[in-house]
Amino acid sequence: MRPLTFRRKVFLYFSSAVLLIGAFMALLGTRMISSTVRREAQDRVTMDLRSARHVYNSRIETMRLSLELLGESIDLNRIDRLAERLERKMEELGLDFLSVCDRNGRVIFRARPPHLTGDDRSSNPLIRRALNGELAGGTVILPREVLQREGEGLAERAYIEFIPTPKAKPRPEKAETSGMCLMAAAPIRSPEGRVTGAIYGGILLNRNFKLVDEIRDIIFKERWYKGKELGTVTIFQWDVRIATNVLRGDGERAIGTRVSEEVYNCVLLHRKPWLERAFVVHDWYISAYEPIFDPRGKVIGILYVGILEQKYNDIRNRILLNFFPPLGAGILIVLAFSYLLSHDLSLPMRKLVLGTERIASGDLDYRIEERAGFAEMKQLMDHFNQMAQALKEREEQLERTNEELRSVNRNYMEMLGFVSHEIKNALGNMLMSAYNLKEGYAGELNEVQGRMVDIILRNGERLKDMIKNYLDLSRIEKGELEAHKREVEFNEEVLRPVVEELKGQMESKGMRLTVQTPEPFKLIADPDMLRTIMDNLISNAIKYGREGGEIKVIGAEEDGRWRISVWNEGEGIPPDQLPRLFNKFTRLDTGGSRRKSGSGLGLFITREMVEKQGGKIWAESEYGKWAMFTFTLPKEGRDEA
Repeated sequence: MRPLTFRRKVFLYFSSAVLLIGAFMALLGTRMISSTVRREAQDRVTMDLRSARHVYNSRIETMRLSLELLGESIDLNRIDRLAERLERKMEELGLDFLSVCDRNGRVIFRARPPHLTGDDRSSNPLIRRALNGELAGGTVILPREVLQREGEGLAERAYIEFIPTPKAKPRPEKAETSGMCLMAAAPIRSPEGRVTGAIYGGILLNRNFKLVDEIRDIIFKERWYKGKELGTVTIFQWDVRIATNVLRGDGERAIGTRVSEEVYNCVLLHRKPWLERAFVVHDWYISAYEPIFDPRGKVIGILYVGILEQKYNDIRNRILLNFFPPLGAGILIVLAFSYLLSHDLSLPMRKLVLGTERIASGDLDYRIEERAGFAEMKQLMDHFNQMAQALKEREEQLERTNEELRSVNRNYMEMLGFVSHEIKNALGNMLMSAYNLKEGYAGELNEVQGRMVDIILRNGERLKDMIKNYLDLSRIEKGELEAHKREVEFNEEVLRPVVEELKGQMESKGMRLTVQTPEPFKLIADPDMLRTIMDNLISNAIKYGREGGEIKVIGAEEDGRWRISVWNEGEGIPPDQLPRLFNKFTRLDTGGSRRKSGSGLGLFITREMVEKQGGKIWAESEYGKWAMFTFTLPKEGRDEA
């Protein structure tokens, strides 16, 4: 395939950039507009739900105040003479039942036929509060038996058979027999102010379409949008629609249908509001649900408000239609400019393009010999030839220098490895002899001799760690560090041996170790490298941690990788030292007491070993409080990007 000319490339690059920017702007604009419109819809439905709740609560408050006034005018000794008045009041207040009970909670009058009396209602929390002299109101669930005594027709109206509903949470029941009511109660007092009884009344919400339609008409000024209901209101008893203006496909109200399992879990189980788009019967609505509580604080139902999503989709589409034409015109103008610019640039640049291709291919002897037609171009070509000559000379000098450096480095690494290995052998014999002395194999030591042996052991172990670091550095520099991965049980094969080895150091500083890893915690890694990594990180935590402080080892599996952290209390890491922690020969200076001893290679080697296994490592700290080193390893042997 013939390569593109410089002019076409420039135009292609410009046009691609313009189109990408245009596409990005279009996508960003679409997302921002959609997000803004959607947020506006959610704000609207949230406000509508708040308004619905206000109407709902105001109905309860109206009942409470009305019953308070009514209770002040009742004389229980003349209750028979008040029957006609109470029946009339029940109708005026729009109540489904209105009853009076004595000071013991026993019903002595009911306004709704068949006017049954004699049952004890003191167990109802609202009535009990009224008998204690309080004005009470709220939402309650009344069993079928209570509804039958409160008045004829109420139990039948409350009975709702469940209609199979997609995505609803399974329930063993087939129908709802109890009723959910708005209820209020007020005390009845004697002229002396003593509570002699209570009056209570309520509105049965089951099939109470008047209430939900009233709430809808109050909060939605526009009822219809393109022949569809703009807003809907529903009251649920637990998860069943008992009062709604949502219509089924046959035009009937969707009584008996149930809420989805997602809303069920959020609102009924977790007691939280739910705000999201939902498909209601045959249209998408921006929906808001919030729990309804009884006087004891138990969730017994849901209040729902939904607004037709299509209206906001149409608003979004109109905005987008006004947004795209100017954007498209701007893109076309920039494309035309790009074409003219690429044409003007291509004419004087052809020779330079050929020269740069030759230089890029490695021909540093190539020079442009043609004469330029104008001064600026001649100057550019002369500079190009000078650059080519300088590149050739620099390349030759760099090659000689690099070869010398490679030779010196090889010799240095070989010497470092040899010396470290020899010192390691001698040091091992010395440490073994010192441990034998400490254990008393050569006779019991006195206190001074014991302290001197401890000093030898402490410094010998530190020297052994430094030699190990230098040997690891030698392997790294010579490219001999390789990861041999296999399945490793982190707790048993890695963490426990390291902790056992460092146990004495932790106890000497009074530090405690907390392990937060799964059991078992299996991962794919090089066990030797992993032990070295954990040894370096926990050793640092002990070295720089606060005496008597805590060290945490935290391990978990997340997002297709293993994540392990070592956290410790202490002075932390100054922010200016975080970027260079993992460099060679870097020692942490916390600005506190004397500087800690060490080779300054531990974190460098740790990083190399983590990256050799395809992982990443980093440090975090709150200076003066804590520090944490975290590394991740990929699952299934894949390197992390």
